Amino acid sequence: MLTHSNTPQPTRIISEPAEVDARLFEIDSALHQELLLEANQRGYEARLEATPAHAPTAAGTYHWHTFVAQLRVALRVQGWIIRDEQNCPLVISPDKSLAIGVMTGNSDTGKPYGHPTNQADKGAVLDKAVQRNVQYQLFENRLITKLRKKGDGGTQFWVLLYHVEVGTNGLKEIRTELSLPSDFQHRKIVDWSERIILRSLKGEPMVPMVAALPTTPFDVSVERKAGT
Repeated sequence: MLTHSNTPQPTRIISEPAEVDARLFEIDSALHQELLLEANQRGYEARLEATPAHAPTAAGTYHWHTFVAQLRVALRVQGWIIRDEQNCPLVISPDKSLAIGVMTGNSDTGKPYGHPTNQADKGAVLDKAVQRNVQYQLFENRLITKLRKKGDGGTQFWVLLYHVEVGTNGLKEIRTELSLPSDFQHRKIVDWSERIILRSLKGEPMVPMVAALPTTPFDVSVERKAGT
């Protein structure tokens, strides 16, 4: 487990739009705020496809799966690497200096003075990643034995955290942040070295639509396979 200091380092919080864009570019030139938000927007649109006939968790599942896919596709064309670490989907920068994972966050996600954490409990993979953030030695194994040039620190694991919140007027606010976890306890991220707060997105009120069932008979064509 991580060792804890009596004087934890304060979290660096970046929320001013110009500073956000500059910091993202400093981390990697491919990390434009619009690219990250576009992937989240596509995820939100997939969320709206869930109907009352779907399982209760379908909306959130659709959002996350689509968000992950859109992010990885958008960065893949810029040379990033798609990789799954024990079923944890990641996208890794070309120089192996950082990896990004997408996670749902609690209601403090995207709030500069909040205390965000991952909404769903996470296990050994995230624990290992956060520990190695502190050590700057993420994912040293046979698949990637040298993630950066000799003497560099390794791969940092960043989390693209998002939360969808419904306001009193029914409008949805979609908040997103790209943040660097520094402490993981009891299956939750409990501290961050840095949080980059992206601008929020406004979703339309969700109006579930259920497809009408057919009222007239319909034929299903069945063909016999050859030789049967």
